[in-house]
Amino acid sequence: MKVDWSNVDYAAFGKMVRARMEERSLSSAAVAEQLGVPRALVFYAVTGRRRLSPPRMEQIAQFFEIDASELPRLEATAPAATSRGKKIFVSYSHKDHEYLERLMVHLKPLEKQGLIDPWVDTRLMAGDKWKKEIEKALKSAKAAILLISADFLASDFIIDNELPPLLQTAEQEGTLIIPVILKPCRFTREKNLREFQAINPPDEPVSLLDENERELVYDSVAQRIEDAFERSR
Repeated sequence: MKVDWSNVDYAAFGKMVRARMEERSLSSAAVAEQLGVPRALVFYAVTGRRRLSPPRMEQIAQFFEIDASELPRLEATAPAATSRGKKIFVSYSHKDHEYLERLMVHLKPLEKQGLIDPWVDTRLMAGDKWKKEIEKALKSAKAAILLISADFLASDFIIDNELPPLLQTAEQEGTLIIPVILKPCRFTREKNLREFQAINPPDEPVSLLDENERELVYDSVAQRIEDAFERSR
């Protein structure tokens, strides 16, 4: 396959690969095994968060019988993220706090550079009017990271108070929504959430990955945020 990979839309290509995997009931691990490549390469192809070498991209495209004419191309100008400041709202269940801590480690360099201002409820101090502070952070968020698990979806406060304004601003103002699937749950059956592309395949939640694969997920979140915020500078 002779392809100019320089203007291929890698995110759209990743969606195409993921759709083919679902059609064939293949996991990233199964694809990696059949191709004889590290699982990380398949993960990068599926998420579209890294540019692989042309030979690797061709190998994956051929495996899934994706013809050159089907490859999605970048538009002349990529849409920038909404210009609502640097705030990132992280929505999570307190039962998943260990995952939050590792994610924040990956976001820390971007915070130090002044590129982003992550907001998590751990910033609330004693005496703060917590509900008003959360509402304020939700209104000013330029992006939101959703750490999704069964506990997340079972939280009345998240579902009733955090998600509605985030989904509304995503539709009306372009707030970037990044779901991260932490544990097996009903994400794909939630009509209000499933339209947003998760950073990792729903059938490969973070809890089932090894340490290096988890780090890939968190790094992919950080890169997605970095790319979006850099474009809007």
